[in-house]
Amino acid sequence: MTIPSMTRISSALALALLVACGGPKTGVRGGNVPPPPRIDKSENASPTKVEPKREVSHDTRKDFETAGQFFATTDKAHGWTESTCRQAADRFVTVVRAHPDLVEAQFMVGLSYHRCGLTDDAERAYRQAIQIKPNHGASLSNLGELYYRAGKISDARQYWESAIKANGKLTGARIGIASLELEQMRKIANPKDATWKKLEEDARFNLSSTLGVDADNVAAYTVYGLVYMEGWQSNKNRLDLARLLLDEAKKRNDNYAPLQNAYGLLYMHRASLNQALQAFTAAVNIDPKFVEARINVGLVTLGFRKYDVARDMFSKALELSPRNYDAMIGLGIALRGLKDLDGAEAQYKKAKELDPRRGEAYYNLAVLYKDFRASKDADFVAAYKQAKEYFQQFLSNQGDAADKAEAKEQIAVIDKTVQNFLKVQASQPAAQAQPPKN
Repeated sequence: MTIPSMTRISSALALALLVACGGPKTGVRGGNVPPPPRIDKSENASPTKVEPKREVSHDTRKDFETAGQFFATTDKAHGWTESTCRQAADRFVTVVRAHPDLVEAQFMVGLSYHRCGLTDDAERAYRQAIQIKPNHGASLSNLGELYYRAGKISDARQYWESAIKANGKLTGARIGIASLELEQMRKIANPKDATWKKLEEDARFNLSSTLGVDADNVAAYTVYGLVYMEGWQSNKNRLDLARLLLDEAKKRNDNYAPLQNAYGLLYMHRASLNQALQAFTAAVNIDPKFVEARINVGLVTLGFRKYDVARDMFSKALELSPRNYDAMIGLGIALRGLKDLDGAEAQYKKAKELDPRRGEAYYNLAVLYKDFRASKDADFVAAYKQAKEYFQQFLSNQGDAADKAEAKEQIAVIDKTVQNFLKVQASQPAAQAQPPKN
């Protein structure tokens, strides 16, 4: 059975739109890119204040603060719906019409849309803001967040770097870059590598800079902890440092889903599976739309053979993220455990079509045919030959070295088993030969 590696659990920051201004083996999901950082709300202390050090008329300030009051009240009440987001945006649009040079108002148009995930409207609004002021850091930072969510990682980094050049105190942009550097560290997976060390150094600098601006930034502590978890295999002390950082985050807000997900990873590294499951489950309870945490719950429960729980978690993850490769593979394994072989095969094939370069789908299809289909299908030899073909396809695609060695061994087993079976069948033409045991 091959599913995403537990050594690459997603940091899953999913750092929500806050209102503060300024693999192959069984395991837990890693994710190829880190979730997005939180959105930068403003370059100032409050969404109802305009940029200091600039002469602003009394009427301009009053109009901005009136619109900002509606935004702040709605935010505090967690009352964001598409309707209230558009109402907030409209109020700031009115301010912009009266005061076309007030970039803060145009930025708040974008942030109002951003609150409800109205990404196209938010992007247009932020772009209009940087037309007013090309180096408006908060708008550049939030464009980076939008590009990240769209999967345009290099563009996201470019916007975040531009944002930091414009305003080095933008915490969202720094956390975003640190998250991308964390993911690059995971791909290198070698703490002795010079590039790995440089990435860690830069990520720590960005996170330290964030905490220098905002000492209570839970997201920064969480990502910092995840950075220290990398390389733990060769230095167990890194886990102790990671725990200290996560505990600092917990002091400030233990009801933060990405933090609970990070604790789950820490417990996995320490082989405390029950504690890991509790932490991942807590993350899901805090944020039911947290896809990475749902996948992590599903993968841990697969290990406990709670296939029905795993199925439900992966199914919900796919409702939230229909093109999620890891959720497809996990759901296939859960369905296989529930004896739904057709359903399992369908999920593996969907994953294969989604990303033909990844190996998990081929490997699991091979296992499905060799260890499950072969014992049920009338044509035993055909099932084994199909398994061999999938193992060979796995060897031609991305996959863990240990799994590739296992695939080669399985191909040898298939060849030997089929050869012995055909020999027995040839020597007893009148009898119904049974497949020999491996």
